Amino acid sequence: MKIINDPIHGFIPVRFPRVLRAIEHPFIQRLRRLSQLGLAQLVYPNATHTRFAHALGTLYLMDTALQTLSGKGRIALRPETHEAALLAALLHDIGHGPFSHSLEGVLLPYPHETLTHALLDLLEADLGDLSETRHILKRQHPEAYLCELIEGPLDVDRLDYLVRDSFFTGVQEGIVGTERLIYTLTITPDGHLAIEEKGLASVEKFILARRFMYWQVYLHKTVLAAETLLKRWFDLWQEIAGPLFPTEATTLTAETLRAFLRLDDTQVWAWIHAGAQHLHLPLRLLSRALLNRVLFKIHWGTPLPETYSQWEAQLPAALRPYAQSFWVEGRAYSATYEPSPAHEIHIFTKAGETIPLSELTPWLLAAGPIEKTYWGYLSAASLESLLQSSETLPG
Repeated sequence: MKIINDPIHGFIPVRFPRVLRAIEHPFIQRLRRLSQLGLAQLVYPNATHTRFAHALGTLYLMDTALQTLSGKGRIALRPETHEAALLAALLHDIGHGPFSHSLEGVLLPYPHETLTHALLDLLEADLGDLSETRHILKRQHPEAYLCELIEGPLDVDRLDYLVRDSFFTGVQEGIVGTERLIYTLTITPDGHLAIEEKGLASVEKFILARRFMYWQVYLHKTVLAAETLLKRWFDLWQEIAGPLFPTEATTLTAETLRAFLRLDDTQVWAWIHAGAQHLHLPLRLLSRALLNRVLFKIHWGTPLPETYSQWEAQLPAALRPYAQSFWVEGRAYSATYEPSPAHEIHIFTKAGETIPLSELTPWLLAAGPIEKTYWGYLSAASLESLLQSSETLPG
């Protein structure tokens, strides 16, 4: 058994040899070089934690949940299935690319879950059969609660990233009682995950914490400004430097996947540094903006019809032909709690009833999803500064 020390959960024991082999695999070690929160570190300076740390935390919470349910006599798992569930927790994010969600769907036109499933095929060459792990991740396992533990409205993935992101950003409102929530987990008679009635207050706190984290961190307007700038930069970089992958992106061949695995935050920062010396003016300025934290000025709402032309008129004449590169409009959305039959949290009462959380606490639904439209730009003064410094800053 190996013990890993974690600042969030304490000691994380790894008892299964194949899980330890997976941790040591290059696919997992690559997660050390992927930031969990993308460019949120430009707003919260200590938010530099990695996908690797999150994967370990998710692994720990899955193990704790399974042992808790087993100790209550609610489940009786074969060791092979327990191992498969731990591997699902550990491997659930291997399809992420540089800066995690910031460039998701941009590097390749797929969500990270699709890439994760594709990468499992490559992993089997080194780790052996992963079919049961794949069934859990695809929500196709006969034990429904295993799928719900890794992808559901109250899963171990969300529990870890909320407490971890809260810790490293310093946003205290994101703290949730993971121990209490896991302690009150149970399985309904039809085999689904639920929370015992005594855990109702903890579930309410979890929903509120998730909403606060989306409002204050994930959809913070300066975080949106940084991520939008990164995407705008990447679009230009790929347009000028050419395609990143050796085959058509619509085909997830082994060659494409291995090219994807070579990408990490460090590689993208190297390209940004190279772009800071590029002859292409917009690319050079966007690269400089990222390196020096010169971000879009974001406003909530929709701009007035004349706003764009007024802003454009203030730009240096040399930049007006490229004005669209320095202007952005978008929409941010998150349904932090918007239950559907497949995404409802269930409370299991002392009387043996299973009741949807939305029926017990309708006030949680009243707030609705978080939805924000926004617009923004790089100011004329910022662009002037970047123009003047472009020949003197290190690249």
